[in-house]
Amino acid sequence: MSTSANTTTPIVHLLCDFRVEAPDYTVAMARMAMEFPQIKTLITPQPFKKGHVLGQSVFLKLVIDEFPEGTIHICRFGTMSKMPNRFVLVEHNNRFFMGPDNGLFPLYFGESDPVYYNITPDSSIHVVDALKQVYIPALHQLINHKMSIELAGFKVKEMLIRSAPPQPTLSNGMMRLTVIYNDYYGNAYLNIDKKTFEEIGQGRAFRLRLNSNIEINRLSESYNDVLEGMELCMFGYGNIMQIAVNAGSAAQYLSLNEDKPVILQFQE
Repeated sequence: MSTSANTTTPIVHLLCDFRVEAPDYTVAMARMAMEFPQIKTLITPQPFKKGHVLGQSVFLKLVIDEFPEGTIHICRFGTMSKMPNRFVLVEHNNRFFMGPDNGLFPLYFGESDPVYYNITPDSSIHVVDALKQVYIPALHQLINHKMSIELAGFKVKEMLIRSAPPQPTLSNGMMRLTVIYNDYYGNAYLNIDKKTFEEIGQGRAFRLRLNSNIEINRLSESYNDVLEGMELCMFGYGNIMQIAVNAGSAAQYLSLNEDKPVILQFQE
Protein backbone atom coordinates (compact mmCIF):
# COMPACT_ATOMS: atom_id res chain seq x y z
CA MET A 1 0.00 0.00 0.00
CA SER A 2 1.25 3.48 -0.84
CA THR A 3 1.50 5.58 2.32
CA SER A 4 3.93 8.38 1.45
CA ALA A 5 3.01 11.34 -0.71
CA ASN A 6 5.14 12.17 -3.75
CA THR A 7 5.31 15.78 -4.92
CA THR A 8 7.20 15.02 -8.13
CA THR A 9 5.23 15.63 -11.32
CA PRO A 10 4.83 12.18 -12.92
CA ILE A 11 5.04 11.10 -16.53
CA VAL A 12 1.89 9.52 -17.92
CA HIS A 13 2.23 6.69 -20.44
CA LEU A 14 -1.02 5.93 -22.23
CA LEU A 15 -0.87 2.56 -23.97
CA CYS A 16 -3.76 2.05 -26.40
CA ASP A 17 -5.01 -0.71 -28.68
CA PHE A 18 -5.63 1.44 -31.74
CA ARG A 19 -3.48 2.74 -34.58
CA VAL A 20 -2.07 6.24 -34.89
CA GLU A 21 -4.30 6.76 -37.94
CA ALA A 22 -7.46 6.27 -35.87
CA PRO A 23 -9.44 9.31 -34.66
CA ASP A 24 -9.19 7.77 -31.16
CA TYR A 25 -5.46 8.58 -31.13
CA THR A 26 -5.98 12.28 -31.79
CA VAL A 27 -8.91 12.42 -29.37
CA ALA A 28 -6.78 10.78 -26.66
CA MET A 29 -3.99 13.32 -27.24
CA ALA A 30 -6.45 16.21 -27.06
CA ARG A 31 -8.10 14.95 -23.87
CA MET A 32 -4.81 14.40 -22.05
CA ALA A 33 -3.51 17.83 -23.11
CA MET A 34 -6.73 19.50 -21.91
CA GLU A 35 -7.00 17.63 -18.63
CA PHE A 36 -3.30 17.59 -17.68
CA PRO A 37 -1.57 20.54 -19.40
CA GLN A 38 1.38 20.49 -16.98
CA ILE A 39 2.08 16.76 -17.28
CA LYS A 40 4.17 15.07 -19.95
CA THR A 41 2.06 12.39 -21.62
CA LEU A 42 3.41 9.75 -24.00
CA ILE A 43 0.87 7.84 -26.07
CA THR A 44 1.76 4.44 -27.50
CA PRO A 45 -0.70 3.15 -30.11
CA GLN A 46 -0.45 -0.62 -30.59
CA PRO A 47 -3.02 -2.49 -32.71
CA PHE A 48 -3.41 -5.43 -30.32
CA LYS A 49 -6.13 -7.92 -31.05
CA LYS A 50 -9.03 -7.34 -28.71
CA GLY A 51 -8.55 -9.35 -25.55
CA HIS A 52 -4.97 -10.39 -26.42
CA VAL A 53 -3.75 -9.96 -22.84
CA LEU A 54 -0.66 -12.14 -23.29
CA GLY A 55 0.67 -9.95 -26.10
CA GLN A 56 -0.17 -6.84 -24.11
CA SER A 57 1.70 -8.13 -21.07
CA VAL A 58 4.79 -8.97 -23.16
CA PHE A 59 4.79 -5.48 -24.69
CA LEU A 60 4.69 -3.97 -21.20
CA LYS A 61 7.71 -6.05 -20.18
CA LEU A 62 9.59 -4.85 -23.26
CA VAL A 63 9.19 -1.14 -22.50
CA ILE A 64 8.54 -0.55 -18.79
CA ASP A 65 12.18 -0.40 -17.69
CA GLU A 66 12.79 2.50 -20.09
CA PHE A 67 10.43 4.72 -18.07
CA PRO A 68 11.47 6.45 -14.83
CA GLU A 69 10.09 5.53 -11.44
CA GLY A 70 6.84 7.29 -10.65
CA THR A 71 5.49 6.90 -14.19
CA ILE A 72 1.75 6.21 -14.45
CA HIS A 73 0.99 3.59 -17.12
CA ILE A 74 -2.61 3.63 -18.34
CA CYS A 75 -3.56 0.51 -20.31
CA ARG A 76 -6.51 1.62 -22.38
CA PHE A 77 -7.45 -1.78 -23.85
CA GLY A 78 -10.74 -3.24 -24.97
CA THR A 79 -11.83 -6.50 -23.35
CA MET A 80 -13.52 -9.70 -24.52
CA SER A 81 -15.35 -10.32 -21.25
CA LYS A 82 -19.16 -10.42 -21.26
CA MET A 83 -19.09 -9.31 -17.63
CA PRO A 84 -19.42 -5.60 -16.78
CA ASN A 85 -16.08 -3.86 -17.20
CA ARG A 86 -14.05 -3.50 -14.01
CA PHE A 87 -10.95 -1.36 -13.64
CA VAL A 88 -8.02 -1.42 -11.23
CA LEU A 89 -5.05 0.61 -10.04
CA VAL A 90 -1.76 -1.00 -8.97
CA GLU A 91 1.49 0.34 -7.56
CA HIS A 92 4.49 -1.87 -8.28
CA ASN A 93 8.23 -1.12 -8.14
CA ASN A 94 7.53 2.60 -7.71
CA ARG A 95 5.37 2.73 -10.83
CA PHE A 96 1.61 3.00 -11.17
CA PHE A 97 -0.63 1.00 -13.49
CA MET A 98 -4.26 1.49 -14.45
CA GLY A 99 -6.17 -0.94 -16.62
CA PRO A 100 -9.04 -3.39 -16.95
CA ASP A 101 -9.54 -6.36 -14.65
CA ASN A 102 -9.15 -8.84 -17.53
CA GLY A 103 -6.11 -10.92 -16.54
CA LEU A 104 -3.54 -8.53 -18.03
CA PHE A 105 -1.85 -7.45 -14.82
CA PRO A 106 -1.49 -10.95 -13.26
CA LEU A 107 0.24 -11.96 -16.51
CA TYR A 108 2.56 -8.96 -16.36
CA PHE A 109 3.41 -9.15 -12.66
CA GLY A 110 3.90 -12.93 -12.74
CA GLU A 111 4.82 -14.43 -9.39
CA SER A 112 4.61 -11.14 -7.53
CA ASP A 113 1.14 -10.43 -6.21
CA PRO A 114 0.68 -6.68 -5.72
CA VAL A 115 -2.31 -5.05 -4.08
CA TYR A 116 -5.08 -4.03 -6.48
CA TYR A 117 -7.33 -1.03 -5.95
CA ASN A 118 -10.75 -0.43 -7.43
CA ILE A 119 -11.22 2.52 -9.82
CA THR A 120 -14.47 1.27 -11.37
CA PRO A 121 -17.14 3.99 -11.48
CA ASP A 122 -20.41 3.66 -9.63
CA SER A 123 -22.57 0.81 -10.95
CA SER A 124 -25.10 3.35 -12.21
CA ILE A 125 -22.56 4.59 -14.76
CA HIS A 126 -22.36 2.63 -18.00
CA VAL A 127 -18.75 2.83 -19.15
CA VAL A 128 -18.55 3.57 -22.86
CA ASP A 129 -15.28 5.53 -22.96
CA ALA A 130 -12.84 4.19 -20.36
CA LEU A 131 -10.30 6.97 -20.85
CA LYS A 132 -12.86 9.71 -20.24
CA GLN A 133 -15.02 7.98 -17.64
CA VAL A 134 -12.46 5.92 -15.68
CA TYR A 135 -8.79 6.69 -16.18
CA ILE A 136 -8.86 10.49 -16.34
CA PRO A 137 -10.97 10.86 -13.16
CA ALA A 138 -8.79 8.31 -11.31
CA LEU A 139 -5.64 10.06 -12.49
CA HIS A 140 -6.94 13.44 -11.26
CA GLN A 141 -7.74 11.87 -7.90
CA LEU A 142 -4.28 10.29 -7.60
CA ILE A 143 -2.40 13.45 -8.62
CA ASN A 144 -4.52 15.68 -6.37
CA HIS A 145 -3.47 13.50 -3.43
CA LYS A 146 0.24 13.72 -4.27
CA MET A 147 0.43 10.21 -5.73
CA SER A 148 -0.66 8.52 -2.51
CA ILE A 149 -3.15 5.71 -3.11
CA GLU A 150 -4.04 5.69 0.58
CA LEU A 151 -4.76 9.44 0.72
CA ALA A 152 -6.72 9.23 -2.54
CA GLY A 153 -9.10 6.79 -0.82
CA PHE A 154 -9.07 3.95 -3.37
CA LYS A 155 -10.36 0.68 -1.93
CA VAL A 156 -8.52 -2.64 -2.09
CA LYS A 157 -10.03 -4.99 -4.64
CA GLU A 158 -9.63 -8.71 -5.26
CA MET A 159 -8.80 -9.44 -8.89
CA LEU A 160 -11.61 -11.43 -10.48
CA ILE A 161 -9.75 -12.61 -13.56
CA ARG A 162 -6.36 -14.28 -13.29
CA SER A 163 -4.33 -15.86 -16.06
CA ALA A 164 -0.88 -17.36 -16.50
CA PRO A 165 1.46 -17.48 -19.51
CA PRO A 166 2.47 -20.79 -21.08
CA GLN A 167 5.38 -22.20 -19.12
CA PRO A 168 8.46 -23.74 -20.79
CA THR A 169 8.93 -27.44 -20.12
CA LEU A 170 12.37 -28.86 -19.36
CA SER A 171 13.47 -32.47 -19.82
CA ASN A 172 17.04 -33.81 -20.13
CA GLY A 173 18.49 -30.43 -21.03
CA MET A 174 15.82 -29.79 -23.65
CA MET A 175 13.28 -27.01 -23.27
CA ARG A 176 10.05 -26.72 -25.20
CA LEU A 177 9.34 -23.02 -25.68
CA THR A 178 6.44 -21.16 -27.26
CA VAL A 179 6.16 -17.99 -29.33
CA ILE A 180 4.04 -15.72 -27.14
CA TYR A 181 4.13 -12.45 -29.11
CA ASN A 182 4.89 -11.08 -32.56
CA ASP A 183 5.69 -7.38 -32.75
CA TYR A 184 5.03 -4.99 -35.65
CA TYR A 185 8.16 -6.17 -37.46
CA GLY A 186 7.35 -9.86 -37.12
CA ASN A 187 9.96 -10.57 -34.46
CA ALA A 188 8.98 -13.60 -32.38
CA TYR A 189 9.25 -13.43 -28.59
CA LEU A 190 9.57 -16.65 -26.60
CA ASN A 191 8.46 -17.52 -23.07
CA ILE A 192 11.96 -17.43 -21.59
CA ASP A 193 13.92 -14.50 -20.19
CA LYS A 194 17.66 -13.97 -19.92
CA LYS A 195 17.84 -14.89 -16.23
CA THR A 196 16.15 -18.26 -16.79
CA PHE A 197 18.27 -18.95 -19.88
CA GLU A 198 21.50 -18.33 -17.95
CA GLU A 199 20.41 -20.28 -14.86
CA ILE A 200 19.52 -23.37 -16.88
CA GLY A 201 22.23 -23.06 -19.51
CA GLN A 202 25.13 -22.44 -17.11
CA GLY A 203 27.19 -21.11 -20.02
CA ARG A 204 26.78 -24.27 -22.12
CA ALA A 205 26.50 -24.28 -25.88
CA PHE A 206 22.94 -24.44 -27.16
CA ARG A 207 20.83 -25.19 -30.21
CA LEU A 208 17.61 -23.32 -30.83
CA ARG A 209 15.66 -25.47 -33.29
CA LEU A 210 13.13 -23.41 -35.23
CA ASN A 211 12.07 -26.27 -37.49
CA SER A 212 13.54 -29.43 -39.00
CA ASN A 213 15.90 -27.43 -41.23
CA ILE A 214 16.85 -24.29 -39.32
CA GLU A 215 18.57 -23.85 -35.98
CA ILE A 216 20.47 -21.07 -34.21
CA ASN A 217 23.43 -21.79 -31.96
CA ARG A 218 24.61 -18.40 -30.74
CA LEU A 219 23.25 -15.21 -29.22
CA SER A 220 23.48 -11.98 -31.16
CA GLU A 221 23.84 -8.49 -29.76
CA SER A 222 22.08 -6.74 -32.62
CA TYR A 223 20.19 -7.50 -35.83
CA ASN A 224 23.27 -6.61 -37.86
CA ASP A 225 25.27 -9.48 -36.36
CA VAL A 226 24.08 -11.57 -39.31
CA LEU A 227 23.65 -10.94 -43.02
CA GLU A 228 20.38 -9.51 -44.30
CA GLY A 229 17.76 -12.21 -44.60
CA MET A 230 19.42 -14.43 -41.97
CA GLU A 231 17.85 -15.49 -38.68
CA LEU A 232 19.20 -14.67 -35.21
CA CYS A 233 18.20 -14.78 -31.55
CA MET A 234 18.94 -12.18 -28.91
CA PHE A 235 17.87 -10.67 -25.61
CA GLY A 236 16.74 -7.13 -26.28
CA TYR A 237 14.24 -4.92 -24.49
CA GLY A 238 12.85 -6.54 -21.37
CA ASN A 239 15.50 -9.29 -21.54
CA ILE A 240 13.01 -11.57 -23.30
CA MET A 241 14.43 -13.94 -25.91
CA GLN A 242 13.41 -12.97 -29.40
CA ILE A 243 13.97 -14.57 -32.77
CA ALA A 244 14.37 -12.15 -35.64
CA VAL A 245 15.39 -11.96 -39.28
CA ASN A 246 17.74 -9.14 -40.23
CA ALA A 247 15.74 -6.85 -42.54
CA GLY A 248 12.88 -9.36 -42.51
CA SER A 249 10.07 -10.92 -40.52
CA ALA A 250 10.51 -14.07 -38.43
CA ALA A 251 6.74 -14.54 -38.44
CA GLN A 252 6.60 -14.40 -42.23
CA TYR A 253 9.89 -16.02 -43.29
CA LEU A 254 10.16 -18.63 -40.52
CA SER A 255 6.46 -19.17 -39.76
CA LEU A 256 7.14 -18.22 -36.14
CA ASN A 257 3.67 -17.01 -35.34
CA GLU A 258 2.15 -16.95 -31.87
CA ASP A 259 1.74 -20.38 -30.22
CA LYS A 260 4.40 -21.94 -32.47
CA PRO A 261 6.66 -24.33 -30.48
CA VAL A 262 10.45 -23.91 -30.52
CA ILE A 263 13.00 -26.33 -29.03
CA LEU A 264 15.96 -25.09 -26.99
CA GLN A 265 18.59 -27.74 -26.28
CA PHE A 266 21.71 -27.28 -24.14
CA GLN A 267 24.84 -29.35 -24.71
CA GLU A 268 25.40 -32.06 -22.10
